[in-house]
Amino acid sequence: MVTLRPYQREAVDAVYAHLRQRDDNPVVVIPTGGGKTPVMATLCDDAVTRWNGRVLVLAHVKELLEQTAGTLDRMAPQLHVGLYSAGLGRRDTEHPVIVAGIQSVFRRAAELDAFDLVIIDEAHMIQPEGEGMYQTFLKDARVVNPRVRVIGLTATPFRMTSGMICQPDHFLNHVCYEVG
Repeated sequence: MVTLRPYQREAVDAVYAHLRQRDDNPVVVIPTGGGKTPVMATLCDDAVTRWNGRVLVLAHVKELLEQTAGTLDRMAPQLHVGLYSAGLGRRDTEHPVIVAGIQSVFRRAAELDAFDLVIIDEAHMIQPEGEGMYQTFLKDARVVNPRVRVIGLTATPFRMTSGMICQPDHFLNHVCYEVG
């Protein structure tokens, strides 16, 4: 496992504190190039190796999927990371950690089986209202496992059109850590 920078360790610790103390879902804000993937790798590794859980990492573009899966493989090779993306011709479903394209899985939560943790990379891409792909998937994932927790990672927790991505009635509710 990779050694985290102090602020990355603080981000991971803030996520765990949030998940212990609250019933809603946290967001971590780290600037572009600030190292969201090592935070993600640590969360995945802990969920699988310490708590015997299963993790789904969602992203919206196939370049990000390949990059994330490759980085997770390098940082935590013991995890056996799968990839689920029609655009990349991969449909792994048996792995403890799966990196998936939202376009490929948004109607397939039941096929992928239960996840304990869903990490959304580039969480600002979730539509604030309506029945978007993320909302459809997360609603179905809650049917498969009502206790699934969602963590958002983003560099920009604010949208020009609709304000903060965290809302009480949204899938992401509270910024638990932000690198200034």
